[in-house]
Amino acid sequence: MGRMRGWADLAVTTVRERADIFSTQAATTFTQLGGHLNRATGYDAIDVLKRQVVEQEARIKTTREAARAAKLAYDEAVIQRAAAQRDVNELLQRKSSWSDEDVGRFTALVRADHAREQDEARAKAAVSASEDAVEREFSALMRAILARYHEEQVWSDKIRSASTYGSLAALGVNLVVFIAAIVFVEPWKRKRLAQTFERKVEELGAETKAMVDEGTRRIDERLANQERLLAELFSGVAEHVHEVPSASAFVEEQEQSRPQEPPRRTSASYPWFGAVGTRELVLIAGSAVAGGAISLLTRSLFD
Repeated sequence: MGRMRGWADLAVTTVRERADIFSTQAATTFTQLGGHLNRATGYDAIDVLKRQVVEQEARIKTTREAARAAKLAYDEAVIQRAAAQRDVNELLQRKSSWSDEDVGRFTALVRADHAREQDEARAKAAVSASEDAVEREFSALMRAILARYHEEQVWSDKIRSASTYGSLAALGVNLVVFIAAIVFVEPWKRKRLAQTFERKVEELGAETKAMVDEGTRRIDERLANQERLLAELFSGVAEHVHEVPSASAFVEEQEQSRPQEPPRRTSASYPWFGAVGTRELVLIAGSAVAGGAISLLTRSLFD
């Protein structure tokens, strides 16, 4: 059980690692494709301008912080010089009562005031320089933004023009294909369809002709067989008809040889009755044979 759990954990870890590798490779591939696409469309110059704008924003931020620090230093220098001047003024107000210590202090305050004046002048110059730097960086930032905006407009116009020309080219290709289909493809399709239809009609006609010929041959064979059977039947009936008078004569002889009895109406008393009955029998047999032949012929035709 523990071994199976270990295998499952190993499989999960392997799948996770492969998924991470695949995602990293896919991200890298898409990034490279994006770079190639940007170079192909000229958007890489806009990316450079974007980076310049970001860098310029960072520089102007640093310059503003320096200007703020210079201004604070200038304010501190002004405060210190004002304090020194206040001390000097206080000493000057009681100049008549100075002591040796006050004389030394006045000398130190004058020297410090002179130094603070120089510090204030340097701080003021630094503030002016920092403000000029901020103005320069801000102007550079505006120029970078304007350049980026201009390049983006140019790129957008180029892409829009390319899209327009591409749409016109696609429309032209579709128009050419449509005209070619009407002029060349449709007649060829109609000709091909007509040829196919004619071939099918010819094949159907040949099949129909073969079926008709086969049916005609079968009908001819059956008619020949029927004629042969009818010929044999009529020959047999004719022989039977020729034998009937002999039988009737034999019957008359037998009647004459018998003792005389009262006359009775029988078929033997009328020799023609036997003959008529025989003919009717022949006609009935012939009609039956003809009806059978006709029904067989009709069935053959419909089959």
